[in-house]
Amino acid sequence: MGRNSGPAWTRHRVLVMLAAVVAGAGLAAVVVGVDSDVVASPVSGEAQPQARAAAATNTLSSAAKPKPTTSVDATSVPAADPNQVLAAAMAPLNADKTGDFSVAVLNQDTGVSASFNADETYDTASIVKADILAVLLYQAQQQGSPLTNDEDAAATKMIEASDNDAATTLWDDVGSAAGMATANTAFGLKNTVPGADDYWGLTTTTVADQLTVMNVLTSSKSLLGPKARSYAANLMHQIEPDQVWGVSAAADAGTTPALKNGWLPVDSDNDLWAVNSIGQVSHGGHNYLVAYLSSSQPDEQTGIDQASSVCKAAVAAIAGR
Repeated sequence: MGRNSGPAWTRHRVLVMLAAVVAGAGLAAVVVGVDSDVVASPVSGEAQPQARAAAATNTLSSAAKPKPTTSVDATSVPAADPNQVLAAAMAPLNADKTGDFSVAVLNQDTGVSASFNADETYDTASIVKADILAVLLYQAQQQGSPLTNDEDAAATKMIEASDNDAATTLWDDVGSAAGMATANTAFGLKNTVPGADDYWGLTTTTVADQLTVMNVLTSSKSLLGPKARSYAANLMHQIEPDQVWGVSAAADAGTTPALKNGWLPVDSDNDLWAVNSIGQVSHGGHNYLVAYLSSSQPDEQTGIDQASSVCKAAVAAIAGR
């Protein structure tokens, strides 16, 4: 729009005169088209718009027949769907998978998120300890009182060493399944069911809900205040070295992820393993939340290896879109 601003009859006269001059001089007219820059549209208002390079201008020879120049509406060029990008990255891993798995990723800086097999539900194993910590801190904040020395000691063992006795103590302190369910509703979890009869490791959940748990523990928009989030981050940055796998595989070298992993042979799954990993990593200058859940793993190490491979590929795919 705006290229031809004069009256139509004026343009016609000019073109006729120009054609006559060119014909009289025995020359061939050359038409050159230049495309405007095309800007990719963001997906659901989440991705930051990224400019793409304009198409290069081509000079046509006098013998070539010029192709008609067509304009491109920038808004008609969609950005890649993050879910499709993630699915493509997961395809080779899914083809060689052991058991079943789901993964979800959220770029906390841009808001771009994606999930793979999002509707599947899994046993949490020990990743529920991150949820127990969030509920403990939330209840203390609601009551306006700090954690007791015993609660602090138990929380440290529960997160850093994945101590089961400490988890049972704090599960009971927050009100067991009922207390967890009440707080999780406030957090916005939609598909998490606390384990019955105090079997907290058999809490069931989805990757979307586990991203929500991590958001509660890390985001400034969380129901938890900055002191509570700082306390949680300090614990999750100090996981014992033999438990650093899964989500941590996606972290840039020299950075320390906030992490909680879980692994458990499940009776109802023929003693096959649930191997899970949730956390926050720094990758390429952005903070990412990642949730990986799996079931029916043949053994713990196989499940761990798959968790690390999937998390690394998932973050790389979303970081590159």
